[in-house]
Amino acid sequence: LDVRVRLERGRQAQAATAAPQARPGWPDWMRAAGRSLVRVNTQTALLAVALGIYLLVRLIALDAFPIYFFTDEAVQTVRAADLVRDGLRGGEDELLPTYFINGGQYNLGVSVYLQVIPYLLFGKSIWVTRGVSVLVSLLGALAVAGMLKHSFGSRYAWAGVLLLSITPAWFLHSRTAFETVEATAFYAAFLYCYLRYRGGQPRALYAAAVMAALAFYTYSPAQMVVALSVVLLALSDARYHWQQRGVVLRALGLGLLLLLPYARFYLNHPGENYRHLEILRSYWLQDIPLGEKLRLYFGEYLKGLNPLYWFVPNGDDFARHLMKGYAHLWRPSIPFLALGLGLTLWRIRRPEYRALLIALLAAPAGAALVGIGITRALFMGIPAAVITALGLSAALA
Repeated sequence: LDVRVRLERGRQAQAATAAPQARPGWPDWMRAAGRSLVRVNTQTALLAVALGIYLLVRLIALDAFPIYFFTDEAVQTVRAADLVRDGLRGGEDELLPTYFINGGQYNLGVSVYLQVIPYLLFGKSIWVTRGVSVLVSLLGALAVAGMLKHSFGSRYAWAGVLLLSITPAWFLHSRTAFETVEATAFYAAFLYCYLRYRGGQPRALYAAAVMAALAFYTYSPAQMVVALSVVLLALSDARYHWQQRGVVLRALGLGLLLLLPYARFYLNHPGENYRHLEILRSYWLQDIPLGEKLRLYFGEYLKGLNPLYWFVPNGDDFARHLMKGYAHLWRPSIPFLALGLGLTLWRIRRPEYRALLIALLAAPAGAALVGIGITRALFMGIPAAVITALGLSAALA
């Protein structure tokens, strides 16, 4: 009898222990949803940590490294202060000018306007001027993560942020106030918004138009990069654009409105584009045959696609734009970049991979007009980071 009592008590204890697992109020779909929520929260936490690291390694000792504070950085806040002093008018009494003078040429735009409110709040300082650029560069990191997560379905969006952060050329320049960083960040946001549009959210095309315009007005080489990207994306996804023709027509109308400041600038300064190329000593102004000019252009363009330029330290760029002993891109990432590029080519029929390849091909288009240099070709860092992260994701999978 005692044995039977002990056995019965054991069965009751076992049933009580197992009861919560067998409770009818917790169906399988709820348990699966709970596991998914934990997984999503983990990915969100990793992304937040990656973004925190990104900001941390840029804001620490921001005024001390790079060791110089170059005139092309300081002029951003100086022109913002002039704009405030002159009642939002430029050097020729132009209200809200499209471009500002720097070094005898009109080559500053959005980057000056970004400095106005920080200048009013904090005055002039190295930390504030560079800090604005750092915060704008964060948009590029967010865009890389967004593309990986929403367009490519990667679980390693956080890795894309860290890969961009550790890229030597991006690490160096994102700690400066050179407008190339801001233009590249806006271009990355343009790609993200376009991919959202292409992925079934048509209204994202309006945001893509705004981001493309911001990149266009921030840095002169971005004009060619943006224009080529828009043309190639229009051709690549022509059938989808026709299906969304109502949205596309409205986006084109928005684009025309966004081009009005440039039209005003061109009418007021008709010879400025020529003068800009003249100051940069572009071969396009030399007295040589058109065929020779095209040969020089495509020679420079191919140099911008050459892995040796990106992965081997070189002395072609100015010393202030180099990290001694480092290539422009992070050399340990080469295997993952190669794997990601192979994956991109293999899946070229999918629109998101075509767009990524277009961004890669468009990146050196603006720099090739004068000569390949890291500031003019920094746009390469965005597709390179995404492709490398895709390769890393494939390797981990």
